[in-house]
Amino acid sequence: MKDLTLSQQYALLALDGQESIHPSVAKSAVLRAVSAARVLETELGKADADSFSEFSAELQKAVQMAKTLKKKEETQIEKEVAAVLEAEELLKEVPDILGCDINYDTSGVELKAYLSDETSYIRIKEGLRAEILEDGPISLEDAVLLWLLRESGCIHDLFSVSEQNRVEERMTEAAVQDEKYRALWEAEFHNVFEGFMNRFVKTKSKLLKNPYLEGVNLVFPYLDRRKSVFIDMVIFGTNVADRRAAAVEYLKKKGFAVEEIRVGSETLLKIGNIYYRIFPMTKTAYKVPIQGVNLVPAYWQ
Repeated sequence: MKDLTLSQQYALLALDGQESIHPSVAKSAVLRAVSAARVLETELGKADADSFSEFSAELQKAVQMAKTLKKKEETQIEKEVAAVLEAEELLKEVPDILGCDINYDTSGVELKAYLSDETSYIRIKEGLRAEILEDGPISLEDAVLLWLLRESGCIHDLFSVSEQNRVEERMTEAAVQDEKYRALWEAEFHNVFEGFMNRFVKTKSKLLKNPYLEGVNLVFPYLDRRKSVFIDMVIFGTNVADRRAAAVEYLKKKGFAVEEIRVGSETLLKIGNIYYRIFPMTKTAYKVPIQGVNLVPAYWQ
């Protein structure tokens, strides 16, 4: 595998789990960030990359690019970056887990999602985490990668709430020491999505009362990038293990590779590169109660 560019590394992290056929706000944020990454990776590769004025000018250009990207341009960027990663066998399209939800299971709508190669995904993710969380200098490229993740609402996928406080501390320190890092950390394009974010946060404030869903630090931009899935099944008279076993069996029949991962006192389901918790739930459709389980994406504490 050849070395990946900044935009390709970012796309491998950020496209994972996103719808591949249909548009979404979360995917739009990713593609806008890819456009910004392409501008900045060119600047980072220059021999005179130490020039603050050059970097500042390219950063402004990158932010403007992300803010003004048109739908047609988004589509073209998605095709290009997906084609490169697919050719390297680092990205593929798989059935979207949302297709297992009761609202979609029999709808006939084709749902596909991107799945990143697990080894490469973990390598890039853990490399960035180590660079940011551990003491020592932060490379400008990793700082830019972190910034792209922040602006597209992806930081919550890689860092826990407590770690996000450390992220802010580290980048604040870097900003004090180097004006490039200061300019980078102050630059924003996520306000393009603020309307969507604010509407979601109002709903999220209610959800966060459930301790199992606490894992989002709203200090950073947040987009609902992951999907909760309701699977109908009989839950009366069952226990946690019964419901988990039934959900695993159902998902495997649907063609999903599912792992049961023990984390502390609970067992999570790992599907692709995303972890889920299972909750018993009853939904009402046309005044008829429907028993089942809700698969809820796990954000780390």
